[in-house]
Amino acid sequence: MKEITLDRHIGDLTLEELRDIVRQVVREEALLRCRIGRDGSLIFLYEEDYAAYLAKQEGKLPSEVNACFIDEQGFTVSYADEVPTAGTRRRIERAKREIAVGKGLSLEEVRKRLEAR
Repeated sequence: MKEITLDRHIGDLTLEELRDIVRQVVREEALLRCRIGRDGSLIFLYEEDYAAYLAKQEGKLPSEVNACFIDEQGFTVSYADEVPTAGTRRRIERAKREIAVGKGLSLEEVRKRLEAR
């Protein structure tokens, strides 16, 4: 691809130049949102992109797809094959709401309770 100078008007671009620019932008955006790991797995930077990719893998469980995403803490995460029950989903959502408002146990309190067992 030849270099496009910034002092030109968009109307002066040829269709080939415009096509090359669009292709470059699409490639750069794809590189920003997904990487290939050392083991050949796809590593998505956003959970939404990972979920969309899984949705396209018809008939495959998450464990059968060589892909993961990076969570807010920097860990690579994959979805589990099991689907939580409605009750479990409610408990998870309640716990998330409680955490958001500052409720819950500190790590130190959890350690103390585990040691007491």
